[in-house]
Amino acid sequence: MDANDTVGQIFTLLYAYGGFVLFPLVAIEGPVVTVIAGFLASIGVFRPIPTFLIIIGADLTADILYYSLGRWWLESIFTKLTNLFKIKPQTIDKLEAELKRNKGKVLFFGKLSHVFGLPILIAAGHAKITLPDFIWYNLLAAVPKSLVFFLVGYLLGNTINNYNRYVNFTILGIFVLTLLIVTVRYLSRRIVKRYLTHHH
Repeated sequence: MDANDTVGQIFTLLYAYGGFVLFPLVAIEGPVVTVIAGFLASIGVFRPIPTFLIIIGADLTADILYYSLGRWWLESIFTKLTNLFKIKPQTIDKLEAELKRNKGKVLFFGKLSHVFGLPILIAAGHAKITLPDFIWYNLLAAVPKSLVFFLVGYLLGNTINNYNRYVNFTILGIFVLTLLIVTVRYLSRRIVKRYLTHHH
């Protein structure tokens, strides 16, 4: 399934079912859903503030789950876990060492990444970073990151809505959202990969 299909399906689910599916979708695919939620908020499908709070709550819930895998369940299911998420044990070890040296920066930049994010969340638990610290540094990155995605979607929706007399609103919206999300993912991977490379 390509990116356009994914965005189209999420768009349809959110438009049809609203808040009932927002929380689980954000937990599964945060940035994509956040942009689309902002887009839908701009055309009146969602209320902006409650929607944004749900997004932050769902994002944090998913991250705590991965943290918990590393802290409390990793030893007993380590092999299955690493196979499932295709994470090498050496990667967890390296990230754990880096977290112990500079937990704030690693957690912050890890939250911005779609490549290193999951291993860093698991490694943070395995390194026994305290849960309050984990939540604090996570929120420091999650709130502005989610706000940017949400506002981009919101502004995009406003822009397209102003010209919806001349274009197919849904098709153009999905196309632009897909292009935007792919671009943001690519740039975030490059930035975080460069940071982690220079700090090892």
